[in-house]
Amino acid sequence: MLRASTTFSELSDKLPLLLIALTKDLKTIVGEEIGDAYRHGFKSAAEEGKVNVTMKKGGVNSPENKESDKLVFKEARMRIDFDQADEDAIRVISSNEVQNKTYTELNSILSTKLNQIITQSITEGRSINATVGEMQKVVNTEVYKLRRIARTEIINAGNEGRLASYKKQEARRKKPFKYTLIVTNNSRTCQAHRELARRIPATGLLMDDLIQLQQSVGSSYGLTLRGNSVLHPNQRTTLIRVI
Repeated sequence: MLRASTTFSELSDKLPLLLIALTKDLKTIVGEEIGDAYRHGFKSAAEEGKVNVTMKKGGVNSPENKESDKLVFKEARMRIDFDQADEDAIRVISSNEVQNKTYTELNSILSTKLNQIITQSITEGRSINATVGEMQKVVNTEVYKLRRIARTEIINAGNEGRLASYKKQEARRKKPFKYTLIVTNNSRTCQAHRELARRIPATGLLMDDLIQLQQSVGSSYGLTLRGNSVLHPNQRTTLIRVI
């Protein structure tokens, strides 16, 4: 789109459409990855207990029900539904406040930086092609930053999918599970998650107790729990039940 421009004025005029298209594409890509992560988390949690999953399109009462081929066991097994509530949960995660703020900030930052490049190019007498090349570098850098933030949401979606699956299994079994967080422990691990890893017992905690512990530990480090297991960006934890 930009390389077809013949003047700086034309290049500048194309920026709003470029930013709209870029944001739309990123939302689609990240939204699909969030949906995939939630579904994978839901199914993997079911596989742990050898539970069959029925994928229901459009909700519980939809006639278009499809049973997952990968989760059908030969023996009679408990069955849970992936239904409209789960599709709604995916939409909520994909359009939450953090996501919307991130896309708004990306649009604003890119608009400012790309216009600065055009102004600088005019002043320094650069060619259109050289200017577009510099603009592409800025776009790539900012998109990479957004994808890093989005990774947190994708990991969170996987955890929320797992928890939704566990909760449906709990309802069928009429027995609460105990949960823990698998914390990646290396030089990049924050102090809050190091403490959580130490304080969560090997036997796990009921979900309400795990949430309360995360809130307590998080607040002591100036962090606020979001959802069931997110304390900060670039978090790398997995929510699982203790078997």
